[in-house]
Amino acid sequence: MKSIINRIIIDPRCRINYSSFYIDGLRTLFGSRIVEFQCFPELSVEISNCMAVKVLTNYEIKRVVFDCWDGNTINEKMYQWCDAYGKVNLRHEDSNLEKIVPLGANFGISLWNPFKTLLIGVKNYRIIKTACGKSFSLPLQAFIRDYAYMFIRRKKHSYYHRFTEEEKDGYAFSLNTLWWGDLSFNTTNRYRGEFMRLCKQHMESFEGGFFYVKKAERESSTYSNYLQEYHDIIFRHRISMSEYDKRSRKSLFVFNTPSVIGCHGWKLGEFLCEGKAIISTPLNNVMPGNFINGVHYIEVKNEQEMSDAIFMLRDNKTLLMQLKHNAFNYYNDWVSPESSVKRMLSKAFEKMAEK
Repeated sequence: MKSIINRIIIDPRCRINYSSFYIDGLRTLFGSRIVEFQCFPELSVEISNCMAVKVLTNYEIKRVVFDCWDGNTINEKMYQWCDAYGKVNLRHEDSNLEKIVPLGANFGISLWNPFKTLLIGVKNYRIIKTACGKSFSLPLQAFIRDYAYMFIRRKKHSYYHRFTEEEKDGYAFSLNTLWWGDLSFNTTNRYRGEFMRLCKQHMESFEGGFFYVKKAERESSTYSNYLQEYHDIIFRHRISMSEYDKRSRKSLFVFNTPSVIGCHGWKLGEFLCEGKAIISTPLNNVMPGNFINGVHYIEVKNEQEMSDAIFMLRDNKTLLMQLKHNAFNYYNDWVSPESSVKRMLSKAFEKMAEK
């Protein structure tokens, strides 16, 4: 397939911090030389939650969409436009659609150095305003903010993609944003809070807690009540990504639960990429291939099962290592940028192969 692809064109109206994972896969497989940004005038501004891509060969153009958004609904206009539609947060009832490719958990990464990142961001904004006209109303400052986030809070894929061997017996780490809203409070926050307190109780050493977002008090009148609920595990200041990664790798195991609207959080993708032993509540959305409880992770549904899983991994090093290796291999086979792009292009070129 590589030999017949001449150009790969990406519409720059995508959310770059969400799409960066798959841009990295395209560049790794085909080289940055043939990957470029151009607007697709036939598409409306509604593509902003997706990354629209055209793959040009000597014979034809294939259209693929990477839907990286937290929501689990299908963008119908984008689905009709493309030959293959990759979805990070895919509902089980949509998994049999003809063009669908389940992508599974991803995470934001950095693609370029800070200067080049901002330069490309400004250039892409000019491309959008020139080619797409008034249909794109996002201010330059808001558009560039996503580009700046990539080098302020994210690292290159190679930084994450290394099998972890730094675990320390008896040590657990979990640091999470304290989200607001009733749904988050009753699911994401509650499960994470239960896990962290169990680790404090059963592990020799625990570090972590909830990062309290002060500005959230303006959006939620009840947010400050969480200070009382989680008073013993509240963080007021962020730590660097380097320090976060160092402590996460040191943790004997890690915890995952669907994020704010039931989506695959970036943590799951990072944990798989780093080869961590994962304890997780049930996932709401599809993971590609066979992502198996007891093989790639341990599923827990309540506080008692969390406690049992903590004891199991704390005391069973053989199981711990099996989970780590299985998670890392699963990532490489099914979720990594390269494997995801390969599966997308295989779907897009299916009809060509049949001719």
